[in-house]
Amino acid sequence: MAKKDKKIEALVYPNENSPRLFKNKFLEFLTRSHPLVIYGMYAVLSYFSIAHYYNQHHASVGSIIGLFFLGILAWTLAEYLMHRFLYHKIEDATYDSGIQYLFHGIHHEYPNDKARLVLPVIPSLLLASVFFGIFYFIMKEYAFVFAPGFVIGYATYMSIHYMLHTVKPPRKFDFWWRFHAIHHFQQHDRAFGVSSPLWDIIFRTMPIKGRKTVNVVRKKES
Repeated sequence: MAKKDKKIEALVYPNENSPRLFKNKFLEFLTRSHPLVIYGMYAVLSYFSIAHYYNQHHASVGSIIGLFFLGILAWTLAEYLMHRFLYHKIEDATYDSGIQYLFHGIHHEYPNDKARLVLPVIPSLLLASVFFGIFYFIMKEYAFVFAPGFVIGYATYMSIHYMLHTVKPPRKFDFWWRFHAIHHFQQHDRAFGVSSPLWDIIFRTMPIKGRKTVNVVRKKES
């Protein structure tokens, strides 16, 4: 006999901005960002990184393109793994406390707060630096091309995520919107991919039709 899914109650404030995280105005300012800021920052850093690699190692354009797109593919896997195992608790896919709430739960509660749809600049750069260090340790100079692909994949993911919460879906091409809405409002333990469902297909976490493990309670701030 199949095990019955346990329903989790999820509070959602669809028309409200999220509360302050810090009393200090400067620290609070640093918790908010816009995808254009993130994309512009990584576009500039990526350009100089690739130019450095090309000038120092006289690499072919073909190898640069290959490494760059391999970095993008690597990002889609990292996106899936972080969303599944870091942003949601492993045992039940909840996000109501600890690091899960700080990094992701607040987004589930206030899904349409535009200022918190992307990771802010400073934590974003810190994470990017950690990843670059890992890439450089593993692949040495190739990291100067692989890492730009990775962070551009990341910036693209953030732009897509921002679009899903701020732009109405087109009538004939709304797969992204429907897929992400299932994760938010029906099955928190499914549909972890945002930029692509590729890894949900591979790791068998595609949504199950007719299944609902989340009881969404829509509220207004008092």
